[in-house]
Amino acid sequence: MEYVEGKPLKGPIELNEALTLGGQILDALDAAHRKGITHRDLSRAIILVNKNGVKVLDFGLAKMEHAPAPDGVTKTQPLTSEGSILGTLQYMSPEQVEGKEADARSDIFAFGAVLYEMITGKPAFEGRSQASLIASILKDQATAGKRTATGEPESSGPGGADVPGEKIRSGAGNRRAK
Repeated sequence: MEYVEGKPLKGPIELNEALTLGGQILDALDAAHRKGITHRDLSRAIILVNKNGVKVLDFGLAKMEHAPAPDGVTKTQPLTSEGSILGTLQYMSPEQVEGKEADARSDIFAFGAVLYEMITGKPAFEGRSQASLIASILKDQATAGKRTATGEPESSGPGGADVPGEKIRSGAGNRRAK
């Protein structure tokens, strides 16, 4: 096993830094998606930050698509059975918590939750139990937070810029894979 130096991603962090690191996370996801790999368990805890930027780790629950077979059909090699729920619940897409097929759009949803937490320092979805957390993911949208002019999180009041919580959409059709 390779040792990767770095510290787990935490929030809140300064807005420009969050956007820079977010771009690097998206680059890593794009590279995986171009190779037919869906991470399916992206979370703040498996993203390390070091002097060179970010490293996205732990592809243990990843789904790999294989190149088209001679009959032209793309083959998928699942690592889990249909209907199973595996991953870090707080960052799972609605289709994942319902046990449905996950694809690149699920990773995009998880990235939105990670970015939200990087900027606000709070989880995009919360619940007192696993059941209430699942309900929140299925029916709620992350609420937009506020930031001051210097990019610091603002608990309430005028003068801050909206944090793009409304971009974390529940329906997979509202997220673009490419």
